[in-house]
Amino acid sequence: MEQLMDKLKSYTDYLKEHKKIARMAAIVFIMIVAVVFFGHNEEKDEIPVQLPVENEEAGITDSDSEAKRETEIYVDISGQVKKPGVYQVTDGTRLFEVIEMAGGLTADADKDGFNQAEVVSDGEKVIIPAKGENNDSLTGSGMTTSGLININTADSTTLQEIPGVGPATADKIIAYRSENGRFASKEDIKNVSGIGDKTYEKMKDKITT
Repeated sequence: MEQLMDKLKSYTDYLKEHKKIARMAAIVFIMIVAVVFFGHNEEKDEIPVQLPVENEEAGITDSDSEAKRETEIYVDISGQVKKPGVYQVTDGTRLFEVIEMAGGLTADADKDGFNQAEVVSDGEKVIIPAKGENNDSLTGSGMTTSGLININTADSTTLQEIPGVGPATADKIIAYRSENGRFASKEDIKNVSGIGDKTYEKMKDKITT
């Protein structure tokens, strides 16, 4: 009887030991599955970063090329310059800089006939006038000999002689010229803030470009 009891106890201990091993194996298996599952999701959620494509020939990125294209403009200059032609410049270039690129002014150029400090615009056609080229040449103040005021070259004092233009509006006209370049036509003065159709009707017969 005692031997039977010893065998039964040994068998019970054996079952307990195997249950403990089975539980440990199950825990290890669950841990492996969790690592594999969450590791796969992390890789799946990772977003690749798109780096700028480099231009191998120019040595610059696509973003650099786009910025460069946006700042390049073309100006056609002729008349009294030594090297007339179309010149590529950057946005914000002043007229005197284009004149320098065109070899400078000729001896016959009328330096009072245009504003060298104005900002040129893309596609603009600039014609540098000669001295005495016409009877409507400009005085130093921007007023022509026929009494018209050139809104592209007149200073603040002269601009205030235009009907409907006071000091504040004169400053706006000068600021507009600096930012946008020459007025292509006298009607373009309506692009200046504060100058509408009614004001333009008062001044249109007194101004020129």
